Amino acid sequence: MTQNSRGAVLKSALWLTFFVALGWVLCFWPARMLRDEAGVWWMSLAAIAVLVPGWIVVFLSSAAIPRNDLMAMLVQTMIRLFSVAGTAVAVKKLRPDLGIIDFFGWLVAFYLLALAVEVTLLKRNVAATSTK
Repeated sequence: MTQNSRGAVLKSALWLTFFVALGWVLCFWPARMLRDEAGVWWMSLAAIAVLVPGWIVVFLSSAAIPRNDLMAMLVQTMIRLFSVAGTAVAVKKLRPDLGIIDFFGWLVAFYLLALAVEVTLLKRNVAATSTK
């Protein structure tokens, strides 16, 4: 990984963090109104459960570990899906009383937000490298 690509990866990770944090700020009052402090707690857990695998995917996108693009996409998708699904299963096992509004709705919303940001960032990086 070159110094230039390292900077691009760090910039992408910071953009992902910014947009997830912005989503968290925008959803703070709805979460608080729905379930008081517990709603904010579960929303925050959902945001973190999506952000950490997003960082891993962004950092793996610059590593040339898989030999082809299809394998890279498959590995990144599996990391993202299994980590978020694992979190959902763990929360459901630990707290079966939680419903869609309490945690799982936030998880889906943050997952879609992070996915949109990651795709936009990867698309921008591919376009920038193809013009060079």
